[in-house]
Amino acid sequence: MGLKVNGKAYDWGDVNLQLPGLVIEPQEISYDDELEKEVVYGLGSKPRGYGRGNYKASGKLTLLRDDYDALLDYCKQQNTAFFALEFPKVIVSYANEGDRTRQDVLNRVSISKRSNKAAQGDKSLKVDLDLMIAGMIEHDGVAAI
Repeated sequence: MGLKVNGKAYDWGDVNLQLPGLVIEPQEISYDDELEKEVVYGLGSKPRGYGRGNYKASGKLTLLRDDYDALLDYCKQQNTAFFALEFPKVIVSYANEGDRTRQDVLNRVSISKRSNKAAQGDKSLKVDLDLMIAGMIEHDGVAAI
């Protein structure tokens, strides 16, 4: 990783999330992907290679309650059920000042679970949304497989 002259690395202030048709400010987004791989054995006890299985991607989005309410209003406007909502692309952009913008693109995203919680002493109310990513995640234009 090449640091800038001032030593600044990416931080949360450098992240911009784009959801088509929505203006919300998430508190957190996380996503991961994986390709199943398994060692293949032949004669004896030493591996002779590996086989590949399925690709899988998932994520999580944390919203403040008012942004979650805006998402519910969006569902009403689109006349669609909450869990039927699908975004063709969710774009997460990273940019340090003076550097080019890098983007991670999450393709075919829908919400598979929502978790609400409120507790005494909370300064804000948050809603966690588990994301099912039915397409691939592209990191800065590079496909996973």
